[in-house]
Amino acid sequence: MSRLTRFFSGATLLLAPLLLASCGPKASEIRLKETKLKVYGLDRVVSVGGDVVDEKGEIVPGLNVAWESSDPKVATVDAQTGSVKTVSAGKATITARLGKPPLEARVALEVVDVASVHVSPQRMTLAGPAGTTFPLVLEAKASTGALLSMAAEWTSSDPKVATVDASGVVTSVAEGKSTVKAAIGDVSGATDVVVVLRPIESLEATPLNIPLKIGEALDVALVARDAQGQPIPDVAATWSSSDPAVATCSGGRVLGVGPGSATIRAVCGAKTAEVAVIVF
Repeated sequence: MSRLTRFFSGATLLLAPLLLASCGPKASEIRLKETKLKVYGLDRVVSVGGDVVDEKGEIVPGLNVAWESSDPKVATVDAQTGSVKTVSAGKATITARLGKPPLEARVALEVVDVASVHVSPQRMTLAGPAGTTFPLVLEAKASTGALLSMAAEWTSSDPKVATVDASGVVTSVAEGKSTVKAAIGDVSGATDVVVVLRPIESLEATPLNIPLKIGEALDVALVARDAQGQPIPDVAATWSSSDPAVATCSGGRVLGVGPGSATIRAVCGAKTAEVAVIVF
């Protein structure tokens, strides 16, 4: 074999992989699973997945996509894996690139700072005929502790016992137990609801008289009973104060605000219980 023949034979062997590669499928598009993504909470890690496909829409394996975030102060992204980590509330664009000139695909990312969701009361008994309602209270906080004004998705684990509407109002259906949950993204809070189809015959609050210093708080116990005198525990009640400048009440906890007197009122259906408060 001549030197020239050996040269071309060797060159063919060296070029064979390149020739085969050029004959293989050609990348036409970076196809991402999502083009819009909303993430609730900071320090959350999510994967922005996708595939490189050819003109026929078939996956082209073995190609490395480079990832980039338009604003690392909002979210960072692993340049090789596309794993995104949220940093602060805001918006950023996550871009995937391949080749030169590059194929590109983008994800519009929004980060919402929701650290906790709390539903109150955390447990309650809804007493009375079917159709009795009670509004739950939602409190959502950011990681800074600031209160958020955001809508939640409300669900009931057993709508045959109790339903809940988009505003968090629970309606009794039949006796039993259900868990009502409020979710903002994947951050949620819940309350346990017991439904008893017995009307409240009497409602008592203790103590009846409360002296408080400014800034001091005290819990009021509420006892509801049915027609047979049997107690109904954790009865759902709506609390109010005749003068919030003197005293406030949330879930039965009375707080002294300023000097003076006020009446704290608890309402369960048609029944009312009152407590006299003096703040000094």
